Amino acid sequence: MKTKLLILGLCLAFLSAFAPVGVSARPPCEKVWVEGHYNKHGKWIKPHWKKLHWIKGHYDHHGRWIEGHCG
Repeated sequence: MKTKLLILGLCLAFLSAFAPVGVSARPPCEKVWVEGHYNKHGKWIKPHWKKLHWIKGHYDHHGRWIEGHCG
């Protein structure tokens, strides 16, 4: 009986530890290649890969609704 309670307790502990998993219907954002360029301060930035991140839907400065997107 004690081993059954121990196993049940361990199962519940693992379940509560791994339950909060983020599930999203949108596809993950990808990486894009950025060519070498000068930034606004005149410094040369080498070509590199940039990982895009998800931007939630928001209103722009004109008050128009922008859907969520990678950016």
